[in-house]
Amino acid sequence: MTLSKQHWAFEGHEINIYTGGSGPTLLLFHGVGPGTSIPANFSAVTDALTPHFRVVGMDLVGFGLSSRKEADPYFDFPLWCRQAAFVAERVRAERGESTLRVWGHSIGGAIALHLAATTPGVSHVIATGTAGGEQRLNPPLDKFWTFPASREQLREAMMSSMLNPADITDALVDDRYATLQLGDIGPYFGRMMSGDKQALLDSLRLPRELLARVSARVTLIHGRDDKPCPYEESVLPLLKKIPKCDAILLGQCGHNPAREQPARTVKMVIDRLLET
Repeated sequence: MTLSKQHWAFEGHEINIYTGGSGPTLLLFHGVGPGTSIPANFSAVTDALTPHFRVVGMDLVGFGLSSRKEADPYFDFPLWCRQAAFVAERVRAERGESTLRVWGHSIGGAIALHLAATTPGVSHVIATGTAGGEQRLNPPLDKFWTFPASREQLREAMMSSMLNPADITDALVDDRYATLQLGDIGPYFGRMMSGDKQALLDSLRLPRELLARVSARVTLIHGRDDKPCPYEESVLPLLKKIPKCDAILLGQCGHNPAREQPARTVKMVIDRLLET
Protein backbone atom coordinates (compact mmCIF):
# COMPACT_ATOMS: atom_id res chain seq x y z
CA MET A 1 0.00 0.00 0.00
CA THR A 2 1.34 3.41 -0.97
CA LEU A 3 1.09 5.92 1.87
CA SER A 4 -0.44 9.28 0.98
CA LYS A 5 1.53 12.48 1.64
CA GLN A 6 0.55 15.88 2.94
CA HIS A 7 2.26 18.85 4.58
CA TRP A 8 1.48 20.29 8.02
CA ALA A 9 2.74 23.59 9.40
CA PHE A 10 4.88 23.29 12.53
CA GLU A 11 6.94 26.07 14.16
CA GLY A 12 7.52 27.83 10.85
CA HIS A 13 8.35 24.61 9.01
CA GLU A 14 6.45 22.44 6.53
CA ILE A 15 6.65 18.85 7.72
CA ASN A 16 5.84 15.95 5.45
CA ILE A 17 3.29 13.47 6.81
CA TYR A 18 2.62 9.98 5.44
CA THR A 19 -0.67 8.23 6.18
CA GLY A 20 -2.37 4.98 5.24
CA GLY A 21 -4.19 1.93 6.56
CA SER A 22 -6.93 1.48 9.13
CA GLY A 23 -7.17 0.60 12.78
CA PRO A 24 -5.58 2.16 15.86
CA THR A 25 -2.99 4.83 15.15
CA LEU A 26 0.68 3.88 14.88
CA LEU A 27 3.17 6.75 14.68
CA LEU A 28 6.47 6.12 12.88
CA PHE A 29 9.64 8.12 13.60
CA HIS A 30 12.72 7.60 11.43
CA GLY A 31 16.41 7.92 12.28
CA VAL A 32 19.11 10.34 11.15
CA GLY A 33 21.45 9.46 8.30
CA PRO A 34 22.22 10.39 4.70
CA GLY A 35 19.00 10.37 2.66
CA THR A 36 16.90 9.18 5.60
CA SER A 37 13.11 9.50 5.54
CA ILE A 38 10.06 7.49 6.53
CA PRO A 39 10.22 5.40 3.30
CA ALA A 40 13.97 4.86 3.71
CA ASN A 41 13.50 3.29 7.15
CA PHE A 42 10.04 1.71 6.95
CA SER A 43 8.99 0.97 3.36
CA ALA A 44 9.89 -2.72 3.76
CA VAL A 45 7.22 -3.14 6.46
CA THR A 46 4.44 -0.60 5.81
CA ASP A 47 2.43 -3.00 3.63
CA ALA A 48 2.32 -5.43 6.54
CA LEU A 49 1.40 -2.70 9.04
CA THR A 50 -1.47 -0.97 7.23
CA PRO A 51 -3.98 -3.84 7.54
CA HIS A 52 -3.67 -3.53 11.34
CA PHE A 53 -3.00 0.17 11.99
CA ARG A 54 -3.63 3.67 10.74
CA VAL A 55 0.01 4.42 10.01
CA VAL A 56 1.17 8.03 10.41
CA GLY A 57 4.82 8.78 9.68
CA MET A 58 6.64 12.11 9.73
CA ASP A 59 9.84 13.21 8.05
CA LEU A 60 11.86 15.06 10.67
CA VAL A 61 12.64 18.72 10.05
CA GLY A 62 15.71 18.69 7.84
CA PHE A 63 15.01 15.28 6.28
CA GLY A 64 12.97 13.77 3.47
CA LEU A 65 10.28 16.07 2.14
CA SER A 66 10.10 18.23 5.27
CA SER A 67 11.60 21.70 5.20
CA ARG A 68 14.96 22.57 6.72
CA LYS A 69 16.10 24.94 9.43
CA GLU A 70 17.63 28.27 8.50
CA ALA A 71 20.17 28.40 11.32
CA ASP A 72 22.10 26.19 13.75
CA PRO A 73 21.63 23.85 15.44
CA TYR A 74 20.60 21.69 12.48
CA PHE A 75 20.93 18.56 14.60
CA ASP A 76 18.15 19.50 17.00
CA PHE A 77 16.84 16.71 19.20
CA PRO A 78 14.57 19.01 21.29
CA LEU A 79 12.95 20.33 18.07
CA TRP A 80 12.35 16.80 16.79
CA CYS A 81 10.80 15.82 20.12
CA ARG A 82 8.47 18.83 19.94
CA GLN A 83 7.61 17.85 16.38
CA ALA A 84 6.69 14.35 17.54
CA ALA A 85 4.50 15.74 20.34
CA PHE A 86 2.78 18.11 17.89
CA VAL A 87 2.00 15.28 15.45
CA ALA A 88 0.82 12.99 18.26
CA GLU A 89 -1.55 15.60 19.66
CA ARG A 90 -2.97 16.55 16.27
CA VAL A 91 -3.52 12.94 15.24
CA ARG A 92 -5.15 12.06 18.54
CA ALA A 93 -7.46 15.09 18.34
CA GLU A 94 -8.43 14.38 14.74
CA ARG A 95 -9.14 10.71 15.38
CA GLY A 96 -10.59 11.05 18.86
CA GLU A 97 -8.24 8.44 20.28
CA SER A 98 -7.21 8.31 23.91
CA THR A 99 -4.09 6.20 23.29
CA LEU A 100 -1.35 5.99 20.67
CA ARG A 101 1.21 3.41 19.62
CA VAL A 102 4.67 4.49 18.47
CA TRP A 103 7.53 2.86 16.54
CA GLY A 104 10.79 4.76 16.37
CA HIS A 105 13.99 3.68 14.66
CA SER A 106 17.47 4.74 15.79
CA ILE A 107 17.19 8.37 16.90
CA GLY A 108 13.48 7.91 16.25
CA GLY A 109 13.54 5.40 19.10
CA ALA A 110 14.88 8.04 21.47
CA ILE A 111 12.19 10.43 20.21
CA ALA A 112 9.53 7.77 20.83
CA LEU A 113 10.75 7.17 24.38
CA HIS A 114 10.86 10.91 25.07
CA LEU A 115 7.30 11.21 23.77
CA ALA A 116 6.13 8.36 25.99
CA ALA A 117 7.72 10.02 29.03
CA THR A 118 6.25 13.47 28.40
CA THR A 119 2.91 12.88 26.65
CA PRO A 120 -0.06 11.13 28.29
CA GLY A 121 -1.73 8.31 26.41
CA VAL A 122 1.19 6.55 24.72
CA SER A 123 0.37 2.91 25.39
CA HIS A 124 3.03 0.99 23.44
CA VAL A 125 6.51 1.84 22.19
CA ILE A 126 8.65 -0.13 19.75
CA ALA A 127 12.25 1.06 19.39
CA THR A 128 14.50 -0.59 16.79
CA GLY A 129 18.23 0.07 16.67
CA THR A 130 17.48 2.71 19.24
CA ALA A 131 19.55 5.60 20.47
CA GLY A 132 19.10 7.30 23.84
CA GLY A 133 21.45 5.12 25.85
CA GLU A 134 25.09 5.71 26.71
CA GLN A 135 26.74 5.39 23.33
CA ARG A 136 30.21 6.53 22.36
CA LEU A 137 31.10 7.55 18.81
CA ASN A 138 32.64 4.68 16.84
CA PRO A 139 34.05 4.39 13.29
CA PRO A 140 30.92 2.86 11.68
CA LEU A 141 28.68 5.62 13.06
CA ASP A 142 31.24 8.27 12.18
CA LYS A 143 31.20 7.04 8.58
CA PHE A 144 27.39 6.88 8.47
CA TRP A 145 27.16 10.43 9.83
CA THR A 146 29.45 11.85 7.12
CA PHE A 147 28.00 13.43 3.98
CA PRO A 148 28.49 11.06 1.00
CA ALA A 149 29.53 12.96 -2.12
CA SER A 150 28.71 10.06 -4.46
CA ARG A 151 26.57 6.93 -4.72
CA GLU A 152 29.68 4.87 -4.01
CA GLN A 153 30.37 6.76 -0.78
CA LEU A 154 26.72 6.37 0.24
CA ARG A 155 26.90 2.63 -0.35
CA GLU A 156 30.07 2.44 1.76
CA ALA A 157 28.36 4.39 4.54
CA MET A 158 25.39 2.03 4.45
CA MET A 159 27.77 -0.94 4.59
CA SER A 160 28.74 0.28 8.04
CA SER A 161 25.16 0.00 9.28
CA MET A 162 23.74 -3.15 7.65
CA LEU A 163 25.31 -6.55 8.22
CA ASN A 164 24.63 -8.26 4.88
CA PRO A 165 25.89 -6.43 1.79
CA ALA A 166 23.14 -8.09 -0.25
CA ASP A 167 20.56 -6.05 1.71
CA ILE A 168 22.06 -2.84 0.34
CA THR A 169 20.39 -3.03 -3.06
CA ASP A 170 20.93 -0.64 -5.94
CA ALA A 171 17.32 0.54 -5.54
CA LEU A 172 17.85 1.34 -1.85
CA VAL A 173 21.04 3.28 -2.56
CA ASP A 174 19.44 5.10 -5.49
CA ASP A 175 16.41 6.11 -3.42
CA ARG A 176 18.54 7.53 -0.62
CA TYR A 177 20.89 9.25 -3.04
CA ALA A 178 17.94 10.80 -4.88
CA THR A 179 16.71 12.22 -1.56
CA LEU A 180 20.12 13.83 -1.04
CA GLN A 181 19.71 15.64 -4.37
CA LEU A 182 16.48 17.39 -3.29
CA GLY A 183 17.25 21.11 -3.05
CA ASP A 184 20.01 21.71 -0.53
CA ILE A 185 19.30 18.65 1.60
CA GLY A 186 22.67 17.02 0.88
CA PRO A 187 24.84 20.01 1.87
CA TYR A 188 22.45 20.60 4.78
CA PHE A 189 23.17 17.10 6.09
CA GLY A 190 26.88 17.82 5.71
CA ARG A 191 26.55 20.97 7.83
CA MET A 192 24.45 19.11 10.39
CA MET A 193 27.18 16.53 10.91
CA SER A 194 30.21 18.82 10.60
CA GLY A 195 30.73 19.46 14.32
CA ASP A 196 31.53 17.34 17.37
CA LYS A 197 29.65 14.10 16.70
CA GLN A 198 30.11 12.85 20.24
CA ALA A 199 28.36 16.00 21.45
CA LEU A 200 25.51 15.20 19.07
CA LEU A 201 25.27 11.70 20.55
CA ASP A 202 25.33 13.10 24.07
CA SER A 203 22.37 15.36 23.22
CA LEU A 204 20.29 12.20 22.66
CA ARG A 205 21.01 10.65 26.04
CA LEU A 206 17.77 10.17 27.95
CA PRO A 207 18.20 10.72 31.71
CA ARG A 208 17.11 8.12 34.23
CA GLU A 209 14.47 10.40 35.76
CA LEU A 210 12.85 10.91 32.35
CA LEU A 211 12.82 7.22 31.49
CA ALA A 212 11.31 6.41 34.89
CA ARG A 213 8.21 8.33 33.79
CA VAL A 214 7.55 6.02 30.82
CA SER A 215 4.38 4.09 31.62
CA ALA A 216 3.99 2.56 28.15
CA ARG A 217 4.86 -1.05 27.37
CA VAL A 218 8.25 -0.75 25.69
CA THR A 219 9.91 -3.31 23.42
CA LEU A 220 13.48 -2.73 22.27
CA ILE A 221 14.26 -4.75 19.13
CA HIS A 222 17.93 -4.56 18.23
CA GLY A 223 20.37 -6.28 15.91
CA ARG A 224 22.95 -8.23 17.89
CA ASP A 225 25.48 -7.20 15.25
CA ASP A 226 24.55 -3.51 15.13
CA LYS A 227 27.90 -1.75 14.68
CA PRO A 228 26.92 1.96 14.71
CA CYS A 229 24.71 1.50 17.78
CA PRO A 230 25.95 -1.51 19.81
CA TYR A 231 23.35 -3.03 22.08
CA GLU A 232 25.71 -2.95 25.06
CA GLU A 233 25.69 0.87 24.95
CA SER A 234 22.05 1.37 23.97
CA VAL A 235 19.70 -1.46 24.84
CA LEU A 236 21.24 -2.53 28.14
CA PRO A 237 21.33 0.94 29.76
CA LEU A 238 17.75 1.63 28.64
CA LEU A 239 16.51 -1.77 29.79
CA LYS A 240 17.66 -0.98 33.32
CA LYS A 241 15.90 2.39 33.46
CA ILE A 242 12.49 1.88 31.80
CA PRO A 243 9.85 0.39 34.13
CA LYS A 244 7.97 -1.88 31.68
CA CYS A 245 10.59 -2.81 29.13
CA ASP A 246 11.46 -5.95 27.17
CA ALA A 247 14.45 -6.38 24.87
CA ILE A 248 14.86 -8.69 21.88
CA LEU A 249 18.24 -9.22 20.22
CA LEU A 250 18.19 -10.50 16.63
CA GLY A 251 21.15 -12.58 15.54
CA GLN A 252 22.69 -11.93 12.12
CA CYS A 253 21.18 -8.45 12.08
CA GLY A 254 22.75 -5.01 11.96
CA HIS A 255 21.31 -1.57 12.66
CA ASN A 256 17.95 -1.78 10.85
CA PRO A 257 15.84 -4.86 11.69
CA ALA A 258 12.94 -3.60 9.54
CA ARG A 259 15.22 -3.67 6.49
CA GLU A 260 17.37 -6.67 7.29
CA GLN A 261 14.79 -9.03 8.82
CA PRO A 262 11.44 -7.47 7.86
CA ALA A 263 9.21 -10.55 8.23
CA ARG A 264 10.47 -11.46 11.71
CA THR A 265 10.54 -7.87 12.85
CA VAL A 266 7.07 -6.88 11.70
CA LYS A 267 5.52 -10.03 13.22
CA MET A 268 7.05 -9.18 16.60
CA VAL A 269 6.02 -5.54 16.26
CA ILE A 270 2.39 -6.33 15.45
CA ASP A 271 2.14 -8.91 18.24
CA ARG A 272 3.57 -6.46 20.77
CA LEU A 273 1.52 -3.47 19.64
CA LEU A 274 -1.75 -5.37 19.82
CA GLU A 275 -1.14 -6.71 23.34
CA THR A 276 -3.48 -5.31 25.98
